[in-house]
Amino acid sequence: MPVIKTSSPHSAPVAENIFWLRVENAARQYGFVLLVLLLLAGFCGLFSKGVFSNAHLASTDGKVDVDYERFGRNQSDMDLKLTLNAPPGENYTVTLGGQFMDTFEINALYPQPWRFSSHDGSMTLEFHDQPEGGQHTLWLSIQPRRWGNVVSTLRINQQPAVSLTQFIYP
Repeated sequence: MPVIKTSSPHSAPVAENIFWLRVENAARQYGFVLLVLLLLAGFCGLFSKGVFSNAHLASTDGKVDVDYERFGRNQSDMDLKLTLNAPPGENYTVTLGGQFMDTFEINALYPQPWRFSSHDGSMTLEFHDQPEGGQHTLWLSIQPRRWGNVVSTLRINQQPAVSLTQFIYP
């Protein structure tokens, strides 16, 4: 029959501190839960594209709808979709203001405006008249150049501006 050696607590080669044993136990128990919660938040779009990130905003008169991303990452592409109702046969302008031009770089814009101008930190895009009138959609692919909270404004013609609040992660 083999002999099993047992050692007394006084002969352990490593001194154990009960405080650090409790810290390790708490980190093991709660760290896993925290990790799972962070992963779920990321999958749902809390840090970038996803369910929590996608937002829809409409103007008070219902003539402008904006689909955008509430959360983004610095130097990552973001999408902005602007839908507006324009009367048939009239030109219309879209003005991007607030912190938009200081924060974002426009990578793609469709359809292309026939003229654009910049004044006092805002950019105005002018589009030709549309004989059919009705809904027009403007798609922008933008990329943040800095991180933090960003408040942008979008104005169609001379109507009241729509304000977008976004948070850009570093």
